[in-house]
Amino acid sequence: MISQKQFQSTLKKLAGFDGVRGVIITNKEGLPISSDIETDKTESVAALVSALVGKATQAVEQLEEGDLNFFTIDTTKGEILVAPENDFIVIVLKDKKKK
Repeated sequence: MISQKQFQSTLKKLAGFDGVRGVIITNKEGLPISSDIETDKTESVAALVSALVGKATQAVEQLEEGDLNFFTIDTTKGEILVAPENDFIVIVLKDKKKK
């Protein structure tokens, strides 16, 4: 199991990238472990994205495409980057690149 210190280190590293608005680390059930954004938004994003991970995992398995590693949700505001791991999910909220 990864320690809270390691989670905080990962969170800080990801938050330092250009355009990152927030980083959330949640368990598979959608309960936030660590975040650098406000609590209400953290809880909402964690719950919704963990449900999406569950559905995406089912789709990948049923299509016999191997394992789900990563996916991006492209929005008008930016991107939601999702990296499911064994015991947790890393979620990064990122602004659109300005051209």
